[in-house]
Amino acid sequence: MEAYKRRLERQNMALWCGIALLAALDVVLGIFWDDLGLDVFQMTQQARTMQSMLLFGFLIYFIVRLVKNKRRLKDPWAYEEEARRQGDERRILVGEKAAKLSADLALAGLTVAVFVTSLYNMDMFQALYYALLAFVALRLAAWFYYSRKY
Repeated sequence: MEAYKRRLERQNMALWCGIALLAALDVVLGIFWDDLGLDVFQMTQQARTMQSMLLFGFLIYFIVRLVKNKRRLKDPWAYEEEARRQGDERRILVGEKAAKLSADLALAGLTVAVFVTSLYNMDMFQALYYALLAFVALRLAAWFYYSRKY
């Protein structure tokens, strides 16, 4: 139980850091957007909206997680219940299987996307190709790490 409590406290500290960084990034982008020298004609309104949604979405997510963690730490019953739920072996196994399947499907989809875009758009092909290489490198690094750990 103490390990779970320390983990929640570390998570709260990371969430506070994330909130501060997101707020600073939002302020910097809001104030200095015109001075960044970006070609605003290349960025569509959809891309700008997506940036705002990501910034505010993560900010709200971090705040909600922080509030939930603080409530868990104050209520001993909820704290113990969540610690038991986090350690449930069935839940862990289901999560690992789901993550593996979704990663395999994402890898297959990205491979198909790289092939299809290579037929008509070289800029998109380059971006997807390097994303595919990064995905494969990450997958191999994780495999090597866990094969040595277990």
